[in-house]
Amino acid sequence: MLDARSLLVYCTTNQALRCAPIADRPHGGLVVAPHQGDERGLLETAAYLRGRARFGAPLLLDAARYAGPDRLPASAPFNPRWLRRQRELGLPVLTDSGYVDAGDERGLAGILRRTMAIPGAVAVLPLHPAWLRDRLHLSVLTGHLRAAAVPVALVLEARADPFALDGCVPGLLAVLGCGVPVLLLRCDLSSLGALCHGAVAAAVGTVAALRHLAPREADGVRPPSTIFRPTMSYRRISAIQRAKRTRPDPRLWSCDCPVCAGRDLDWMAGLGDREREVPAFEHAAAVLFALRDELLGDGRPLPRAARDWAARCAEAAFREWELGWTVTPMLRHWRDTGPNPVDLRLAS
Repeated sequence: MLDARSLLVYCTTNQALRCAPIADRPHGGLVVAPHQGDERGLLETAAYLRGRARFGAPLLLDAARYAGPDRLPASAPFNPRWLRRQRELGLPVLTDSGYVDAGDERGLAGILRRTMAIPGAVAVLPLHPAWLRDRLHLSVLTGHLRAAAVPVALVLEARADPFALDGCVPGLLAVLGCGVPVLLLRCDLSSLGALCHGAVAAAVGTVAALRHLAPREADGVRPPSTIFRPTMSYRRISAIQRAKRTRPDPRLWSCDCPVCAGRDLDWMAGLGDREREVPAFEHAAAVLFALRDELLGDGRPLPRAARDWAARCAEAAFREWELGWTVTPMLRHWRDTGPNPVDLRLAS
C-alpha cells in the first residue's frame, strides 16, 4: 500500500536495481516501466525486487503502452494477463491504458468505465495537455472522474515539462479537488507541488524522457541535467559550471548530499554524458526527498505545505533571475498558487 504523500522514483527495467535502494525508504517507492517494450522482463524484475532483493517500499508497474511511435489509443482494451500478473505479485493494479488525445471523450470514459469493473484498480490516464489547459476539456475530465470515483494515475504529454505550459498547474489542482485519489507519474519538481496539494503519490523520472510523456515526433535524447537546489530547477551541469564562474560563492554551489559529499555541484562536469547520468539523478533524488520531508514531514497540514511550496517557488524564481537565468515557467505557475502571490516582475 502507498503511504499518503509518497514521492516515488520512476525508472525503466534496466535502471530498477540501481534505483531500488534510493526509493526504499519511508514515504518512498518505485514505479517501473518496461525497457524497450519488454513486458516479460518488467514482470520478472518486479518478482525479483519483491523476492530476493527484498524491496520493501511500494512498487508499481507501468505498462507504458501509451508511449512511443507505436503507442495505443485510449480505445485499446486492457490486457487481462497484465492485470492478473500485477495482482499475483501482490502489487497495486495499474491499467495498461492507451493515450487519451485531445477531444477523445469516448476513450477517456472507456478507460474509466473498464477500470470500475476491476476491484481496486488504478486508471492510468495518459493525457494530451489540453485536458488540463482547456476549460471545456477540464470540465469534461473532472465530471468523468467524479462519476467513476476510481483512483487515477495521470501522465501528461509535452515536449518538456508540461507544468511549464499555461493552465496545467490550475488544471491539476482542479483534478486534485475531484475527491478521487490521484497519482502523478513521469514528473519532475512539480511532483512536490502535487503532493503539497493532496496527491496521494507522485513519481519523478530518472532522466528527462521519463519526466513527461514525449509526443510521437519528439526530439532525441537530451544531455543529463540535475537539480540545482537554490533555484529548484533542473539545469545542465555545463550551465551550473558557467554560472559558478560569474558568482563563485561557495555557499551557493556546494552540496552536502551523499552523492556530492560537500563538493561543488559542478564536479560532475568532468564526467562524460553517460557517466554523468547516474550521479545526476542520485543527486536530484537526494534533493527531492529532502524537500519532500521539509515540506510534508511530521504530518504537516496540506494548506501550510502548499503555502510553503508556493513561497519556495517564488524565492527560487527570484534566485534564477539573480543568476541571469531564464526563470523556469513551472516556478512561476506554482508561485501563483499561493494565497498572496509574490509580485516579482523582474523574475517573470
